Amino acid sequence: MGHGDQNLNLPGDHNFAPDPKRVQELLALIDGPFHLGKPATDRAAWVALRNSEVGERLLHEAEIAGRGEPQAHITNEDCLYVVETKDRSKFDPLPHRVRTRLTLLPIAECLESDGKYLDRIEEDVERLCALNMWTFPLHQLGKELYERETIFTDLASTHYAGNLTSILHLLEGRLKPETSQLIRDEIETRIFKPFEERVKTGRDGFWWFIVNHNWNSVCLSQILSCALRLKEDPQERAWYIATVEKLLKHSEDSFEHSGFYIEGVGYWVYGYSHYVLAAELVRGATGGQIDWMKKPRVEKASHFGHRMEIQQQAYPTFADCKRDVLPSQWLMNWLNNRIDPDRETRKTAIPINAFDPIHFQFSPIIHLLLFHQIDPNKAYAVDEGHEIRDWFEDVQFLISRPWKNSPSRLAATFKGGHNGSNHNHNDLGTFTVLSGKEELLTDPGAEVYDKRTFSVNRYEGDLLNSFGHPVPVVGGKLQFPDKIYHRTGYGRDAYTVLVDTTFTEERDQVILEMDRAYKVPHLENLIRAFRYDRAGKGSVAVSDQIKFSKPDNYETALITYANWEHTKDGNLRISANGEAIEVEVSCEQGELEFAHCVIQESSTPTRLSWRLRKPILEATVHIRVTPI
Repeated sequence: MGHGDQNLNLPGDHNFAPDPKRVQELLALIDGPFHLGKPATDRAAWVALRNSEVGERLLHEAEIAGRGEPQAHITNEDCLYVVETKDRSKFDPLPHRVRTRLTLLPIAECLESDGKYLDRIEEDVERLCALNMWTFPLHQLGKELYERETIFTDLASTHYAGNLTSILHLLEGRLKPETSQLIRDEIETRIFKPFEERVKTGRDGFWWFIVNHNWNSVCLSQILSCALRLKEDPQERAWYIATVEKLLKHSEDSFEHSGFYIEGVGYWVYGYSHYVLAAELVRGATGGQIDWMKKPRVEKASHFGHRMEIQQQAYPTFADCKRDVLPSQWLMNWLNNRIDPDRETRKTAIPINAFDPIHFQFSPIIHLLLFHQIDPNKAYAVDEGHEIRDWFEDVQFLISRPWKNSPSRLAATFKGGHNGSNHNHNDLGTFTVLSGKEELLTDPGAEVYDKRTFSVNRYEGDLLNSFGHPVPVVGGKLQFPDKIYHRTGYGRDAYTVLVDTTFTEERDQVILEMDRAYKVPHLENLIRAFRYDRAGKGSVAVSDQIKFSKPDNYETALITYANWEHTKDGNLRISANGEAIEVEVSCEQGELEFAHCVIQESSTPTRLSWRLRKPILEATVHIRVTPI
């Protein structure tokens, strides 16, 4: 995923292989090859789907995906260009288009059953299998992968393999025999063989075997979907289930005991949806005898998307989370809609569209929704409601909401933790304020990924370092890690300490000690207190207590994408789409100097800053936010 990710060599004769006894236990639970989809020969299933709202939508999406403009093919020249230049801008849209077509056209062929899409499907398979590498071109440091001197199995290659396996399962009787064999041969060479060698030997093991972020669940689930369908020997299928069962526990560790997912809502959708995929593959292959979704920690993780809704479909944008993120309805409500003989009849009457929002890149997940929900055309939400607060103490993250039916439209978030998390931004002490659905004081969200994003120079980006967040600049220093060095996982020594919490019906208050986030030797103490009041129309107050052993400079900031202007009394009015707040910043120990700038990155929020004109030994800076 980034600078510092290295493959693994285990000591001695250690390896990643599962216990042979566990393989034998699983062998007794499985039957023949398994896939979540249904082959085109199952006409009853596909005709029923064809005559439904979901079927009509799938055909419409397939028609769009199958259009030839713009051409959505990947060539070896495309890959080599990225390898040599590190410029991914022209390449990035291509895998999305290819995967979407590989998913939708075979489904459309099953729905219509008239051969309309077969030639295009065959062409897509041949073009993909002709590539020197399925690995994303920037997931290598040289040309070894392009020259096929070695193989690195990554997100891109496992997605291609999962989609090709689905094509084979759906259409094997309609594809040319040489196309079917091509799919089997390429997946054996590019996926199964390198995976098995690294697991069994413990040498050059893919680093994602043991990481607790989305790579683990995504790669393992897609590989498992291929193995359960393509491996003829049940002993091998049992071995793959046991291996995934062993390694996927690292994905379970990506969730804190509170259910919090440190990579944010967007990567929860990606990573957790693939954990669900792996769990449902195993449940299906074992005839329901193994169900990882019933693990307490996994069940907690299933509620993360719902708990992260601040209000009115607005979600936090910390870390590499896009500002317009909307969690998938199917994922937030999966346990309420999957076919499960052990659960009671659904009790809610809140209809949702399980395919909204969704994209069609990952074929096994689409088949999960089509054939393993009670009714893909009629799904229902879990009626959880929202608490006035969600507090995750293990990561120091707070969401504060007004009372139900309150005149207040203000909601807010506040975050501590450490700066070594996956997809980290240097944002300790960050907070946001919303009025209605408008996030007027904001976290800037993810940048558009480029060659710098996951490199040693990650924090040169002002959307990722602390300059682009509403946190202090202390003694002229940004939070650590600084701009000149970064590697994956680095930055855990920059962290906050929870000092106190006070939670009542009327008020939420969290106090953090933040001096460890800055490498300023003469900074003795920095305490940020966040307070959210629900009374009346609501308010948010943030105060920083600073103490140096020798005088130095101090600056605080707010970030906004909204309109702003000075009021007559010198405060700021910040507004967007009919929502507005007033911001007052004050300090009794010194005069504050106001400045502003537009951050010139892939998005362009405005940074509003207040700097003490003279160095100070001690001071308290207050930020107060009230609705207009």
